[in-house]
Amino acid sequence: MTRVDCISNRNIRIIVAYVQNRVGQSEALFEGLPYPTEEYNCASDFFLNEDEWTTYENFEKIFRRARELVGEPYFFFNCGASCSFTGAWGRLTYFARVFRSPKDGFHRLPFFNKTFNDTKEIRIVRPTFYDKSSKNLRLVLQVRFHDDFDPNRDYIGDPYLRGIISSIPSLWGLPPAAVKEPLNPYDPVKLFTEEPELAPYGLSPTIEGNQLIVRDPISGNKVVAGKKIILVPERINGQGVYLGKYSELPTPSSQVGPDEKTAILITKTITTTSRILLKQGEIFMAPYSILDVTFRPFPFLRRLLQALRPHGRSNETDFLLTDTIERLRENVEAKRAAYAALERTNAELKEAKKELARYAAELERRVAERTAQLVEARAQLLELNSSLQQKVEAQLLELERHRELRRYLPPKIAERILKDGTEFGRNLQRKFMTIVFSDIRNFSSITDSLEPEEIVQLLNEYHSEMIEIVHSYGGTLNKIMGDGLVIFF
Repeated sequence: MTRVDCISNRNIRIIVAYVQNRVGQSEALFEGLPYPTEEYNCASDFFLNEDEWTTYENFEKIFRRARELVGEPYFFFNCGASCSFTGAWGRLTYFARVFRSPKDGFHRLPFFNKTFNDTKEIRIVRPTFYDKSSKNLRLVLQVRFHDDFDPNRDYIGDPYLRGIISSIPSLWGLPPAAVKEPLNPYDPVKLFTEEPELAPYGLSPTIEGNQLIVRDPISGNKVVAGKKIILVPERINGQGVYLGKYSELPTPSSQVGPDEKTAILITKTITTTSRILLKQGEIFMAPYSILDVTFRPFPFLRRLLQALRPHGRSNETDFLLTDTIERLRENVEAKRAAYAALERTNAELKEAKKELARYAAELERRVAERTAQLVEARAQLLELNSSLQQKVEAQLLELERHRELRRYLPPKIAERILKDGTEFGRNLQRKFMTIVFSDIRNFSSITDSLEPEEIVQLLNEYHSEMIEIVHSYGGTLNKIMGDGLVIFF
C-alpha cells in the first residue's frame, strides 16, 4: 500500500541539482508548497534533506515547474541521467563506490528503489547475462506500481527512472546504459487526454473496436495507431513473465479468457517535428513495465584486476553498508509514521470541529425553518377554523330553512325550492286548488279534562300525523290554528 509521503527527497535533490546546472537558479520550485514548518525554517531546508519524504503531489509540482524552467523536450529522462555528473545521489554515492561493478549496482536496484519512492516495486526478472549478439551485458527489470496507485499519474516518473538506471554504469567510468521499455502499464487514451506533457499535441485518442485511433499531429488526419492484442507469458526461472510476446485477437468480438491479459500494441509511429509520441512496437496497458537494460562490461584488464582483488572485506563492508541503510530507512519511516499519525489526529480534530460547526448551523437552520413552518401552520389553522365556522353557520341556517319548509310543504316542493332558490316561482301558473279545513271533533270537551301539558302533547302528536298524511298526498299545510288546519291541494 502506498504511503501518503511516498517520494524520498533524494529525488528533489536530483531535480534541483539538474535545474541549477542548466539555468543557475531553482528558488521558484518550492514556492507555496506545504512542508513541516514546525521542524524546518524554510521549504528548501526540508525538500533538500535527503532523509525526509514528501507527497507525490509536491514531487509532481516541483518536477513540472523544473521542466518549465529548463524547457527541454526530454527533460525528465535527462534529469534522471544527470546523477552521473551532478553528484546528486547524496550519501548513496559513497555506498555505490563499494560495489565492484555496475552489475552489483543493478542487482541492488530493488533495495535502493525503496529508499527513493513508495509507489512502485522493482524486481529483477532476468539477472545480468552476456549478450553475444551485442557483446554487452544485459538484464531485465520489472517495474510494478502498487495496486492503490494509478500508473498514469506517474508518467513523468517513467523517463526519469530510465534516466537514473542509464546513469549507473557512469559511476564506474563506463558509458550510460541503454534502457528499452517494450511494455508499459499506461493507458494511451488517458495519457494523451489528461497528461499535461502530451495532451497539448491534440491526438484525441479513442478505442474503436480493437483499434487505437489518433489524430496525426503533422497531417491532421485520423489514423490507426495501434490494436488490441493478447499478451503471452514467457517462462523465466520457472515463472510466467510478460516480456513483449503476444498473439492476435481472432476477431474484434472475440472473448478473452479470465487468465489472459490484453494490451495495446502500437502499429504506427506518431511523431511531431521534435518528438516521438508513439513508437511502433511499444505495448501499452500491460500489467507492469519491462526494462531491458544493456551496458558495456569492464575492459579485460580491469576485470583481471577485479578478479585479483580480495573479496572478503568488500563483501563484509557491502553487507554492513546495506544494513546501515536499512536501519536508517527504518528510523526515518518510524519518524515519518509518528508525524503522519499526529497529522491524521490533527486533521481528524479539525474535521470534527468543522462537523460540529456544520451541525450547529444546520440545527439552527432547522429550528428556524421549523418555527416558520409552525407559525404558518397556525395561521392556516386559524383561517381554516374561521372558514369552517362560517360554513357550519351557513349549513345550520340552511337546515333550519329546510326544516321549516318541510313542515308546511310536501318534500318534493321543499326540495325544489331549496334547489332553485330565487328562481323558484318566477314562472307563474294558474291551477285549480282544493282547500281543506280540519279540526278535532269535540276538542273543547276533550281538553276540559286535560292538563295543559297533556293538551300540548296531544296537539303535537296530532299535527305530526296530519302533516305526514297531508304530505303523502301532495298537500300543502297553510295554517295551524290550535286544533284546526288549513290545507291546500
